[in-house]
Amino acid sequence: MRPRREPEDVPEAIGAAMAPYDYNRHIAPGEPEVETWWDYWQIDGGGCEFPVVPGHEDDPRLIRGTHTLPERRATFRPRCGGPRGRLDLETPRAQAAAEARRAFEAWQAFASGYPPVHPASHFWARHFADPEGYPRIQAVEDYRTQPALVALADLPELEDLVGGDPAARLVGDLGAHMREAADQALTTHALLTLDGRWLAISGPERCRYFNEYLDDLTPDTIVVRVLYHG
Repeated sequence: MRPRREPEDVPEAIGAAMAPYDYNRHIAPGEPEVETWWDYWQIDGGGCEFPVVPGHEDDPRLIRGTHTLPERRATFRPRCGGPRGRLDLETPRAQAAAEARRAFEAWQAFASGYPPVHPASHFWARHFADPEGYPRIQAVEDYRTQPALVALADLPELEDLVGGDPAARLVGDLGAHMREAADQALTTHALLTLDGRWLAISGPERCRYFNEYLDDLTPDTIVVRVLYHG
């Protein structure tokens, strides 16, 4: 896509941008090969719709997908994109960072009342170093029966908050943990850039790039969520 698109031009622009990555495209002689990623797509957030800057919910430039709810036989039109300047990217990041802080601090406070908790990787390393002397079933049992994890199982709300294997995830630098959570708030599986690069998004560096790329776009650049099968 290019900046300054009108909403009615967006499907055509997306189609042109997506075309080089079509499984079924015709490859002309001499055309450079690229990895192919999709066989059909539609404008749809897939549950990752963009929030809109308060007060601009009715901006006609917002891009809306159409999604049907079979169980209700109803249709709603989620906001799947629009001008970069109308999309509220900061609120989801701030919410994710705040939730990460809550989980981190809750785990640290809870775990401090018990003997040190080892992450699952500690037990798997012992198992892989000596599979016969320290079998898999013993590794799993030793991990699960650590006092803090036994007590955590009796606190479902806290367990839901801190998630699985908190001794592996909720340690280290709180600031870095919050930044990583914020970077993951908006990212999806891939980013298709204005200059036609398809980037798979995985790992902290790519997540950070995804966010920096969005932040650096001009306010009138159209950003759109696309749901694709690939």
